[in-house]
Formats: sequence, C-alpha cells, structure tokens
Amino acid sequence: LNMEGCTELESLPKRLGKQKALQELVLSGCSKLESVPTDVKDMKHLRLLLLDGTRIRKIPKIKSLKCLCLSRNIAMVNLQDNLKDFSNLKCLVMKNCENLRYLPSLPKCLVYLNVYGCERLESVENPLVSDRLTLFLDRSEELRSTFLFTNCHNLFQDAKDSISTYAKWKCHRLAVECYEQDIVSGAFFNTCYPGYIVPSWFDHQAVGSVLEPRLEPHWYNTMLSGIALCAVVSFHENQDPIIGSFSVKCTLQFENEDGSLRFDCDIGCLNEPGMIEADHVFIGYVTCSRLKDHHSIPIHHPTTVKMQFHLTDACKSKVVDCGFRLMYTQSRVCLLDEEINANFTKLYF
Repeated sequence: LNMEGCTELESLPKRLGKQKALQELVLSGCSKLESVPTDVKDMKHLRLLLLDGTRIRKIPKIKSLKCLCLSRNIAMVNLQDNLKDFSNLKCLVMKNCENLRYLPSLPKCLVYLNVYGCERLESVENPLVSDRLTLFLDRSEELRSTFLFTNCHNLFQDAKDSISTYAKWKCHRLAVECYEQDIVSGAFFNTCYPGYIVPSWFDHQAVGSVLEPRLEPHWYNTMLSGIALCAVVSFHENQDPIIGSFSVKCTLQFENEDGSLRFDCDIGCLNEPGMIEADHVFIGYVTCSRLKDHHSIPIHHPTTVKMQFHLTDACKSKVVDCGFRLMYTQSRVCLLDEEINANFTKLYF
C-alpha cells in the first residue's frame, strides 16, 4: 500500500490492522500524519514501514517488522523505549530528524542504523543494543552491520563512549563467531561518529595516516580472527559539499625476514551528499581471511606492519589519527574484558 506524498492525509483507517497479508506500507511525505492505528501490531506479515516526512512519534510494536524509516520527522524528540522489543527489526533509518535528542536501547538483531544529520541528538542508551550480555550470535544474525552517527554534532561524551564500547564488543563478538563457525570472509562491522580521539582500546595508535607497529613473535595463532581499524578523519579543510560517496580504506603490509604480504581493508563509507564539518571517528572490523590464505609470513618471527590510511573521492579531507588492534578469540567466558564487564555490571547488577 503506497500513499507517498499524500500531504493532506491526517489519519489512517482504524481497522488498518485487519490487512493481515500486507507486507509493505509506504507513508513517506504524509506531512500531516501524526499517528498510526494501534491495531497495526496485529499485522503478521508487515515487513517494511516507511514513515519519513511524517509527524508520527510512536509506532505500535510490530513483531514482523524488518525495516523502519523515520527520516525527516520534526515531531520526534525521544525515540520510544520499547523499540528493543521489535524482535525482527534489522534496519532503522532516522536521517535528518532535527529535534531528536535521545536513542533508547535498540533491538539486538539490528544490523543497520543511520541517524545522519540528527544534529540535536545528545544521548544514546548504554547498552546501545539490548541483550549485549549474550556472548554469541543468533544463527540468523547477519555478519555485516553498520551504525552511522554522521553529523550528530551534539552527542555527549557518554554517548560517544557508548558507541565506542559497542564497537569493541561487536568486534569481539564477530571474532568469536567467525572462529567457531570457521568463517574466513564476509564478516564486517563499521561505525562512525563525530570525534577526534582514537578510542583507548586500540593498543596501537599514531598521529597522522601512517601506523607502523612491530608485532612480537607468535602474534599470528589459531585464536586470531580479525582486525579492528580506526581512522579519525578531518573535514575542516573541505569547504565544498561532498558529492556522491566516499570510503575510508587502509592498506596493510606485513613484513619480516622471511616474507611479506600486502592487502587493502575497508573501514567504512558514507553515501550522504553534503557538508561534513567536524572531525569523525571511523571504526571498522574485518576478518583475517587474507592472512589465513597466505603462508608467506611465518608466525614465529617478529613482524613489522605498515598501515596507510586513506580516503577515496573525498577532496581535501584527510586522516589525522589512526589505530589498530588484532582481535583474538578465547573461550566464551573470557570474551568480555574488564572494561566491558565493568560497564555492564553497573547497568545490570
């Protein structure tokens, strides 16, 4: 059912929920619409709900819903707390919600979040995603996920710390899953938010776009499952709007006395045209498939790694700081380190 652009529409039929077979409901641009009937929660097959450009503040819990769009909503200030109970929601888009100030805990199945341009957003719930103490992925959960907070300039430091902590936890979680299911490629996570500091959990850091850590002997072992990379990108010298998309990438070169290996990794990308004024922190996780596919780097020798961070199609923007961490998996019990455990203990016990 597509009612896009019905700018005079003020209400929907109260028995809309009786449409049991409806899979997609499009109400984009219905600028006078302030609510949806509560009985839409009874829809068993509704997968897609587009409410961008409306004034709707609350959505009844629709368990079947997989994609929800609330972009350009000027009425919403706080996103409803029961969103974490939308048990099948995988995609949430809330771009340019100019009055949004708060994000609650999100569904654990969510794999795509975009709150680009929510300039008044101040805080996000910690934990950012519900049930974070679950140490392993549901078999149905996707291994690729993206959480974007681009141009959310008013985020409190606590909110940025929550996003960073979630990124660390997600990297650990993917490392465990890839190790236990013997997945060598395909897993990817990235996030970005306004900021100028590489999070402290990256144990190798450098000023500028080049990082050259020295890895001790036996750094490569069967527990190594992924690589976490971080780049702080400055947009201050870019006075022109960004046209199209750009990507943040890293070229890695591993060398020791017996061999070398070179490959590229994606850290993240943005597809939103316009001005990005503040520095942003980009964090990405990739699996170690390139290392596992090559045996030219003996694991028993010290190894030097040269990392060159760079941007594609982003004129005058540059990487000003960077970070790197090898992600090892241990037993499930040891997965969460002291920092994450401490945060969760305060929240749950």
